[in-house]
Amino acid sequence: MKRKLQVFISSTYTDLIEERQAAVSAVLKAGHIPAGMELFTAGDRSQMTTIKEWIDESDVYMLILGGRYGSVEKTSGISYTELEYDYALQQGKAVFAVVITETALEAKIKAGGTAFLEKENPACSLSGESPQQQSRHSLTITRT
Repeated sequence: MKRKLQVFISSTYTDLIEERQAAVSAVLKAGHIPAGMELFTAGDRSQMTTIKEWIDESDVYMLILGGRYGSVEKTSGISYTELEYDYALQQGKAVFAVVITETALEAKIKAGGTAFLEKENPACSLSGESPQQQSRHSLTITRT
């Protein structure tokens, strides 16, 4: 019998809802178990504590990168997405990253407006932030 893997899906949220849903569908179609922030509630514990536990319980960490840096954790000044990525690497998780191309991002902006771009942290964009996230674990896809 094939072993089911739990795949933690990480990304910014509002700008990548469709991509996250596609990732969840693909994971399910492959016979595995998706996990991600929309699938759990924080409760009384800190958001990062809950996220770390879910990453610990997952076999694979999937990162989806678009045009936003995301919500920043107040203490560190680093986005939750980047903190999750760093933690997954520290834990030795298998990492798979999908990077939305500039062309696909421009198409999203034309269709849905600037909600798909970084506004809160304009210095932190896909092309200018976290090069480690974009390098050795990425697969670039295009979407028309």
